[in-house]
Amino acid sequence: MKPTFNQHNDFLAHNTIGGLHFEHNDYVKIVTGEDKGQTGSLISVEELSEDPVYVLELESGSDIRIKQSQIEFG
Repeated sequence: MKPTFNQHNDFLAHNTIGGLHFEHNDYVKIVTGEDKGQTGSLISVEELSEDPVYVLELESGSDIRIKQSQIEFG
Protein backbone atom coordinates (compact mmCIF):
# COMPACT_ATOMS: atom_id res chain seq x y z
CA MET A 1 0.00 0.00 0.00
CA LYS A 2 1.15 3.52 -0.77
CA PRO A 3 2.21 5.56 2.27
CA THR A 4 -0.15 8.31 3.36
CA PHE A 5 0.91 11.93 3.14
CA ASN A 6 1.64 11.87 6.89
CA GLN A 7 3.67 8.65 6.63
CA HIS A 8 5.70 10.14 3.80
CA ASN A 9 6.38 13.24 5.89
CA ASP A 10 7.28 11.04 8.89
CA PHE A 11 9.84 9.24 6.71
CA LEU A 12 11.41 12.53 5.66
CA ALA A 13 11.46 13.70 9.30
CA HIS A 14 13.15 10.48 10.49
CA ASN A 15 10.12 9.49 12.58
CA THR A 16 9.51 5.79 13.22
CA ILE A 17 7.21 3.97 10.79
CA GLY A 18 6.38 0.38 11.66
CA GLY A 19 8.01 -2.16 9.37
CA LEU A 20 10.71 0.18 8.03
CA HIS A 21 14.30 -0.67 8.94
CA PHE A 22 15.78 2.37 7.22
CA GLU A 23 15.32 6.15 7.30
CA HIS A 24 15.53 9.03 4.85
CA ASN A 25 19.09 9.60 3.59
CA ASP A 26 20.41 6.30 4.98
CA TYR A 27 23.39 5.18 2.91
CA VAL A 28 22.82 1.60 1.78
CA LYS A 29 24.33 -1.10 -0.42
CA ILE A 30 22.32 -3.38 -2.68
CA VAL A 31 22.98 -7.01 -1.73
CA THR A 32 20.74 -8.90 -4.19
CA GLY A 33 19.34 -8.46 -7.68
CA GLU A 34 20.62 -6.97 -10.91
CA ASP A 35 22.01 -3.85 -9.20
CA LYS A 36 23.94 -5.83 -6.54
CA GLY A 37 27.00 -3.99 -5.25
CA GLN A 38 25.77 -0.49 -6.04
CA THR A 39 25.36 2.05 -3.25
CA GLY A 40 23.37 5.18 -2.63
CA SER A 41 21.01 7.08 -0.34
CA LEU A 42 17.33 6.43 0.34
CA ILE A 43 15.21 9.38 -0.72
CA SER A 44 11.63 8.16 -0.23
CA VAL A 45 9.41 5.26 0.70
CA GLU A 46 6.99 4.20 -2.05
CA GLU A 47 5.21 1.16 -0.67
CA LEU A 48 4.48 -0.11 2.82
CA SER A 49 4.13 -3.89 2.91
CA GLU A 50 5.88 -6.97 4.29
CA ASP A 51 8.82 -5.93 2.11
CA PRO A 52 8.65 -2.12 1.81
CA VAL A 53 9.83 -0.41 -1.38
CA TYR A 54 12.09 2.66 -1.33
CA VAL A 55 13.47 5.01 -3.94
CA LEU A 56 17.25 4.81 -3.86
CA GLU A 57 19.43 7.49 -5.43
CA LEU A 58 22.47 5.62 -6.69
CA GLU A 59 25.99 7.05 -6.61
CA SER A 60 25.64 7.41 -10.40
CA GLY A 61 22.80 9.89 -9.84
CA SER A 62 19.99 7.70 -11.16
CA ASP A 63 17.01 6.66 -9.04
CA ILE A 64 15.69 3.12 -8.71
CA ARG A 65 12.95 1.42 -6.73
CA ILE A 66 14.35 -1.19 -4.34
CA LYS A 67 12.85 -3.59 -1.81
CA GLN A 68 13.95 -3.46 1.80
CA SER A 69 15.09 -7.10 1.61
CA GLN A 70 17.58 -6.17 -1.13
CA ILE A 71 19.57 -3.61 0.86
CA GLU A 72 21.72 -3.28 3.94
CA PHE A 73 23.56 -0.38 5.57
CA GLY A 74 26.51 0.55 3.36
